[in-house]
Amino acid sequence: MKLMTKDIRQRRRASIAVFASIQALTLVSPYLMGAIIDDYIPGRKTGKIAAGILFFVLIPFATILLQTLYNYFTIKYVRQKGNEYALQIMERLVYKEKSYFDRENSLELLSYASKETVGYINFYVAELSQYYVSILIAAIVFGILCFLHPALGGLQLLYLPLAYFPVRLIMRNVDREIQSVVAENAKINQVKGDIFQAIEFIKLSRLEKRKLEEVNQKNQSVNGIWGKISALDTLCGIWTSGFATVLFTGLTFGAGAMLILFGESGLQVGQLVSVISYCGIFYAKVNFILQTVVDKKKKENEYRKVFAYLELEGEREKEKGKKPFELAEKIQFRNCTFGYNETENILQGLTIPLEKGKWTGIVGASGSGKSTMFDIIMKLYNVPDGEVYVDDLDINQIDCFSIRDRITKISQEVFLFPGTLEDNLKLVRPDATEEDIRRALDFACLSEYVSTLPEGIRTDVGEAGKLMSGGEKQRLSIAMGILRGNKVLLLDEVSSNLDPKVEDILAEHFHSLAEQGYTIISISHRMEFLKYADAVYEIKKGQAAEKSRTSAI
Repeated sequence: MKLMTKDIRQRRRASIAVFASIQALTLVSPYLMGAIIDDYIPGRKTGKIAAGILFFVLIPFATILLQTLYNYFTIKYVRQKGNEYALQIMERLVYKEKSYFDRENSLELLSYASKETVGYINFYVAELSQYYVSILIAAIVFGILCFLHPALGGLQLLYLPLAYFPVRLIMRNVDREIQSVVAENAKINQVKGDIFQAIEFIKLSRLEKRKLEEVNQKNQSVNGIWGKISALDTLCGIWTSGFATVLFTGLTFGAGAMLILFGESGLQVGQLVSVISYCGIFYAKVNFILQTVVDKKKKENEYRKVFAYLELEGEREKEKGKKPFELAEKIQFRNCTFGYNETENILQGLTIPLEKGKWTGIVGASGSGKSTMFDIIMKLYNVPDGEVYVDDLDINQIDCFSIRDRITKISQEVFLFPGTLEDNLKLVRPDATEEDIRRALDFACLSEYVSTLPEGIRTDVGEAGKLMSGGEKQRLSIAMGILRGNKVLLLDEVSSNLDPKVEDILAEHFHSLAEQGYTIISISHRMEFLKYADAVYEIKKGQAAEKSRTSAI
C-alpha cells in the first residue's frame, strides 16, 4: 500500500514517543505500592507516604492530560489525511481509461471510492503506535518482574503460548469471514443502485416489494456473518482477558503467597502486591498486542482493495509526453478494425477521410460503428498503431487531454448536474459571460424556452435534468457544446428528438459554422439534417462508402 509517506512516519514516531511517556508513568504506581507497604508504613515515614499518595493522584491527571492533547491532534490529523487518500483514490479512478469502467461495476467502484480511509489511518498512526509501545512496555515489565522475583517473573512466560495460539486460530476464521462481508456488501450496493437507476421500470412493473425483499435477504445474510465475526471476537477477548489472565493472576498470587508463607525466598507482602500489579500490566499489554494483530488483519482485508486503487495508473501516466492535438488537413481512419471486446469487431477495415473545415455526415444502421468512430477520435478507446491519423501523426502519439480540450463532442443527451441551467452551462466554460451564454442559447434555439422559466437561466434543472424534456435537454447539450468554443465539432444524433422546423434551423446554424472554417463531423439518421454537408458516408458492416445525398438511408 502507498501509505508510508514521510509525514505519516513522522506522525507515528511522535505517537510512539507520546504513548511511551504515558505508559512509563503507569509503571511508577506499582513500585510505590510495594515501597509504601514494605518500607514507608513499617518505618512510619509519613512524608514519603504523603508523597507517594500525591504521586498516585498526579499520575492519572498527567496521563489524562497527555492522552487528551494527543487525541485532539491525532484525530485532526487522521481526518485530514484520510480525506486526502479518499480524494486520491477518486482521482485515480476518474483518470482511468473508459474501457476500465466498461469492465468494472460502477456502483462497486463508488462503494470503494466513497469509503472513508480515516479508520485505517487512525489505526496505522495511533493503534500501531500503541502496539509497538506495548511490546516495549511488556518487555520492561517482564524485566521488572524477574528483578522482583525471578521465579514469579519466569512463570509469566507460560502465559504467552496459552494466549497466542488460540487467538491465532480464531484470527484465521475472522479473516475469512471479513472477506466474505466485503464481497457481500459490494453486491448489496449493486442491488440498491440498480433499484434507483431503474426506478421507473420497477414502479411500472410493480417490483418494489420483490426488490426490497432481495435487499433484505442479502442484508440478513451479511448480518449472520457479522454475528459470527462478533462471536469470534468475543471468544478471543474472553480467552485472553478472561480465562488466561484470571488463571495466571491466580497462579502468580498463589505461588507468591506460598513463597511468603514458607519465608525462604525473601519475598515480602508489598513486593507481591507490586508483582500482581505488574502482572496486570503485562497481561494487558500482551492482550493488546494480540488484539492488534487480529485488528491489523481485519483492517488490511477491509481496506486492501481500497488502497489498491492508489496503485492504479491511468491516462495521466500513459499520455505523459505525447504531442498536442493540431489539425491542418484531416482526421483519417485507415483500414481501422476495432471491437469493444475480443470476440466481435464493430469496425472492419474502416477507411474514411474527415477533412478540416468541412462538414462530413455519417449515416448507417444502429450498431454499425458510427458512435464508435467518435469514441476513437476522442481517445476514449485505443486502436492499434497506424489505423487512425491526425494529418500524418498516429493518434496514439497524441495527448488525449489535448484532443478533448480542442474537440467538442455534442451528444443527443447530456448529463446535467444538480443546480441551475447557468451552473451547468458554466461547467464547460467557467469564464463565460452572459453574452456568451445568450449566443449559445440562441444558436441552440433554446432562448425562447429559457425565457418561459420562472427564474430564467437560474432555474434549477432537477436531479440529472429530470425537469426538462428530451428535446430541451438535447438543445441544451448543443448550447453547452457551442459555448466551449472549439472549432472541431462531433455531432452525435443532435436532432433526433427535435421537430423538423427546429432541426432545419439548427442545420442552417451548423452550416454557417462550416462556412466559417469549423470542422463538423455529424452522425444522423436523417438526411435532411445533412443537406448542407460537404460529404456523406454510409457505414455498413464497419466499412464506409460515400453516399449520394438523394438516396434513402
